[in-house]
Amino acid sequence: MNSHYLCPVCQAPMFIHEASKGLYCDNKHHIDKHEQGYFLFSQAKKPQIDSRQLMRAKRFLLESGVFNPMVEALLQQLQPVLAERSQAIAHLDFDCGEGFYLRSLTSSLQAASPELTQTGISEAENALFAAAKSYADATYIVSQLKQLPFANDSFDLVTLIDKPLKGKELLRVLKPGGLFVQVSPASRHLWQIKQFLYPELTEKKLELTLDKSLTLLSQQRLSFTLDISAEDALTLLEMTPFAWRASDKIKKQMLAGDFSQLEVDFYLSIGEKKPVMTKASRFSL
Repeated sequence: MNSHYLCPVCQAPMFIHEASKGLYCDNKHHIDKHEQGYFLFSQAKKPQIDSRQLMRAKRFLLESGVFNPMVEALLQQLQPVLAERSQAIAHLDFDCGEGFYLRSLTSSLQAASPELTQTGISEAENALFAAAKSYADATYIVSQLKQLPFANDSFDLVTLIDKPLKGKELLRVLKPGGLFVQVSPASRHLWQIKQFLYPELTEKKLELTLDKSLTLLSQQRLSFTLDISAEDALTLLEMTPFAWRASDKIKKQMLAGDFSQLEVDFYLSIGEKKPVMTKASRFSL
């Protein structure tokens, strides 16, 4: 049976073995699902892997609902777009970690399409171990992220939540007419945390630029505040790209800080991938 996977060894198309449900290519490379519920395609040389304690703290914080307003706003924005499309949905959640956001979208995506398939990809094997234990109906892929093990035009929906878009790989695997959903930090996001890291912090105007291959369908800025403990603020810090700036001294200072009005500030954007213009279609215009 055909699949949308590419062999991590030779980049040839992979097929699904009917009996084992493993993957193989014509060059006799095989990948079987790990007994813990994920496929191991490849691993980054230096994957960012959290300790078990930190991963549990992140999961507990997300499950407590700190970002529920963002998830709800995203679903409200996404549902009318999905309602206009009556089709199967192949969903890829990029850099999915332990799968919180993938799971948060599942019910609404199932309501929009009974033919829903979900895939989460991450470099952190221990995170996908946790994701597979929490929700086994998705497919989880351990892989380095700079080169995705998927054929062109594989997915109807790609979600990139609280991560930057780097390169063209995510857009390569999105079908023409497919939806690209991105949640990006806005200028005031986690402001009170960043003040500990950047003593001369000033608010800068943020201009979002959309990749030329996408047509913007909707965009919303969502801002709210959290009342959380200093310990939870440290956990949120560990979920950001600037966590490396926090020395032990700064972390100690944060533990004495007040985060009862911590600002959360996101842009929620939905884009549609433009059709690929062939020579024939250009001449017909």
